[in-house]
Amino acid sequence: MVSMSTVVNVSACGFLLCLGLSIAAQAEGMKAGQSGENDALADQIERTFSQMQEVHIIQGDVLRIDGTNYFIKGLDGKEVNLKVDNTTVKAGNPKAGDRIEAKINEQNHAVSILPAP
Repeated sequence: MVSMSTVVNVSACGFLLCLGLSIAAQAEGMKAGQSGENDALADQIERTFSQMQEVHIIQGDVLRIDGTNYFIKGLDGKEVNLKVDNTTVKAGNPKAGDRIEAKINEQNHAVSILPAP
C-alpha cells in the first residue's frame, strides 16, 4: 500500500515540474518577441560607437535652433552649427539660452546633447 506522504510528494513534484515548464515556455516566447527590439538596439549602439571614434566635446549656450541645426556659442566665443537627427541622444529638449555639453564628430553631427554640468 502507498503511503499518503508518497502520494503528496509525487503530486508536488509533478506540480513543480509543470510550473517550471510553463515558466520556461513563457520566457522563450518573450525572447522571441524581443529579438527585433534587441536587433534595433544593437544597430543603434553600433552606429553610436562608430560615430564616437572621433568625438569632440564642446560646451556652450544655445543661441537658436533652426530645424535640425543647433547654433551654439562655445565657451571660447565661437559660434558652432551642430547637426541633430534621430540618432542624437538628447536629455530633454534644449532651447535658446540653455547651456549644454555636446559630443560631436568631425562633421559637426551631435552624437549627444546634455545639460552642461
